[in-house]
Amino acid sequence: MKNTQREIAKRLLGIPDIRQEYGLGRQTCYAVFALLPTVRVGRRFLVRREDLEDLLERAAREGWDLRAKAFAATKKPPAGAGGER
Repeated sequence: MKNTQREIAKRLLGIPDIRQEYGLGRQTCYAVFALLPTVRVGRRFLVRREDLEDLLERAAREGWDLRAKAFAATKKPPAGAGGER
């Protein structure tokens, strides 16, 4: 892999990358993707590392529950959240 390809690969993150680096669950990652601009490459959706880090910093600075905000954006409750039947 060329140096420029490596640099690009470090700047773009997919779901597995985010799960490994940040310890987020699969569903939470997909919900967070709804808050970020994404690029689709084949079957994969990728986000820029700087966009994700900006979102995390803003969430920390403003005291967000990022998981709740992300799921609210998708209008889908997280798995195991329960609910009325």
